[in-house]
Amino acid sequence: MEKVYYSTKNDYEELDNKILDLIFNEVDFDNCDKILVKPNILGPYPADRCVTTHWKFLDWVLKYLKNNFDGKIIVGESSGFSTKKSFTVSGLENVCRRHEIPYIAFESDEYIIEKICNHEIRIPKTVQECELIVNLPKLKTHMLMKYTGAVKNLYGCIPGGLKPKLHKYFPKESDFADLLVELYNKITENKNIVTIMDGIWGLEGNGPSNGRPINSRIVIGSKSPIALDMFASYYIGYKMDDILTNKYLKTDFKVINADDNKEVPLESIERMNFKKPDTVVLNSIIPFLPFVSTKLTKMIFSFMIPKPRINKRSCVKCGICEKICPVNAIHNLKIDLKKCIKCYCCHEMCRYNAVKLVRGLF
Repeated sequence: MEKVYYSTKNDYEELDNKILDLIFNEVDFDNCDKILVKPNILGPYPADRCVTTHWKFLDWVLKYLKNNFDGKIIVGESSGFSTKKSFTVSGLENVCRRHEIPYIAFESDEYIIEKICNHEIRIPKTVQECELIVNLPKLKTHMLMKYTGAVKNLYGCIPGGLKPKLHKYFPKESDFADLLVELYNKITENKNIVTIMDGIWGLEGNGPSNGRPINSRIVIGSKSPIALDMFASYYIGYKMDDILTNKYLKTDFKVINADDNKEVPLESIERMNFKKPDTVVLNSIIPFLPFVSTKLTKMIFSFMIPKPRINKRSCVKCGICEKICPVNAIHNLKIDLKKCIKCYCCHEMCRYNAVKLVRGLF
């Protein structure tokens, strides 16, 4: 049975090594030459937006690894756009420099092509070559997948602009879950992985970038990414099987309070009630729309499904939404809803919150 550790922390200044000692006690550092630390750096967001792994969280983990591991440590990530800028704005670049630990944008790395879900996908050599991945996801909701955590954070191993483009081929929640599962299995094959989730401040609502920060007061750690995701999604108010990657990769686990190293019943843990994304119910309806029988019912469903619209008052005309749209549905600040596949990449990658989700027949 997998172990999931958690520790209650109100702020990043309260971080201590109890949970790290328990998790890494199960890792044989002597058999590792290289460790990859994989934070969540979705884009160039400052720490107070609660979109990226907090720089203090990375600092805490790197300090621990340097004190307990003599091999090479490298921090790697690939943002949806401008990974270098994302490292800088998030504060994670300064942490790496202070610890004299190299950091890499995966799109600049050499790569190996793997066949995943019948698509050729580039996997960085750094990911392939490391013996241990230390996975540092952020506790957030997600417009398409409802929740984003340990398994979803590994999607950031795919270099650069390929990530949004893949939504063209995997537009539905179930399709994308299949991709995440197969990618997860490929990346973690014959490899150790430790996940430590930054849930001290999370993001609720229309995550993973334009939700609302919430003091969720938890650090979660496990050697099983899927067990961690099952617990974390439960903690923020979902049923575990609501998250399709949980459902497909389901495992048994027990929960241990790292502060006193005692197992606790799952039902005794006080849960958070994160506001869910506007799409949380409708994602399950979208796949069935082509089979809806009456025009009236189709109109009702079409009215209910949130559609992206650019708010020109908030828009700074950076052009990111046009660049990342997998089906080229955005031109001159207008979204062609006939082309739009409701992947919400434009909403996710707009750091100015200029892409709004509205309902209606238009």
